[in-house]
Amino acid sequence: MKILSFNLSVCLLAATMQAHSAELTTADLVQEALTKNPEVRFYEAEIDAALGGRQAVARLENPELSLELGGMSVASQKEGAVWRAQIAQVFDFPGRMSLRKAIADRDITLAQLGLDQFKSQLANQVRAFSGDVVLLRRKQKAAQAVQERLQSLIEVLVQRDTGAVSALLERRILEAALLTSDRTLTDAAKEVQAATASLAVLCGRSPDAELVLGDAVTSFPSVKSLEALKQQAAKTNFELQQKRLQVARQGLKVDLTKSERWGNITFGPYMAGQHAGGTQIEGGFAFSIPLPLWNKNKGNVAAEKARTQQAETLLIATLRDLERDLAVARSGYLAELAALSHWRPESEKEFSDAAVEADRHFRLGAVPAATYVEMQRGYLDAMDALIESRRNAWKQRMEVERLTGASMNTGSQEGSSGIAQQR
Repeated sequence: MKILSFNLSVCLLAATMQAHSAELTTADLVQEALTKNPEVRFYEAEIDAALGGRQAVARLENPELSLELGGMSVASQKEGAVWRAQIAQVFDFPGRMSLRKAIADRDITLAQLGLDQFKSQLANQVRAFSGDVVLLRRKQKAAQAVQERLQSLIEVLVQRDTGAVSALLERRILEAALLTSDRTLTDAAKEVQAATASLAVLCGRSPDAELVLGDAVTSFPSVKSLEALKQQAAKTNFELQQKRLQVARQGLKVDLTKSERWGNITFGPYMAGQHAGGTQIEGGFAFSIPLPLWNKNKGNVAAEKARTQQAETLLIATLRDLERDLAVARSGYLAELAALSHWRPESEKEFSDAAVEADRHFRLGAVPAATYVEMQRGYLDAMDALIESRRNAWKQRMEVERLTGASMNTGSQEGSSGIAQQR
């Protein structure tokens, strides 16, 4: 008997350890998503392409070899061959290569920002769906508990049916409540499945993969002032950084277009000779540059200046939209915090205990069916309101973090500190 008990304990311990090892934290899922998501490779390839472009603009063009061969006839002299050979190297106008290199450097930085932005937004989405899954599973658990209580109670009433009208009516009331709870449980299960599938796909898993989240991720810290959020976003918002970089890059393109009116410089040695009426050899250096007399590249310069104005306008529009979105997300987050502040930490447990207590007293005959059903429905409604408030607060927190490009867990903060760590 002792050996059997020992073996049972070992099996239970192994099962517990296995279940614990299968639990995933949000950090695990974020790392898995960054490793497996195929779009990361796309942005990494963009960086490689930008690096290749930087190497291309830093190289000189290949020299050109030109050969000419012909004949010459001089009166009263012997005919002979005429030839000419030249090697020409094309050089950029002074300063033009530096501008091209600077533009290519901006392209590399833009590509790197694109990768960083995608990784940040991917991690944000994983955290958002992780919190949603945790909260929705709690909602599903509450609905399932009510459904199981109603199902069990109806089975008991069927067994002790006395045929009285009051007993029959009570049974019908409970059966109606059971049908309603089934609908609530079905909707909750569908929401959990949708959120879990979205999270699994982000992490590179199959949509029907089971995810066991082991940490409570839905904490609600207080929020910074709107002005502080704007200052933070001005430094770390990826889209704003990209727009600024595009304005600087476009300014360089204007300078490059202005310099292109002079064209390229061609320089190189040449040799020529003829053998008609005697042998003559000459050699020297050839130099050429286009003269901007008629084509001063004004059209292209004007086009690049117009694109610069467009980039500056987009920067202003991005900043305006960012400030608006921050104000909306922050006010929404504060509104949800205010709603959550009406909940005491023990409220959820008290409602759950009340629902269980109503079930016990109804079985004893101390509570009528109407009160019992109303208590179960009230418990589900309260849980639905609480979970939805937390879900909305979580979404608004993720939106604020996405817009600022930084976590809300650091820095000076203001808001409802009483619920900073609600789960």
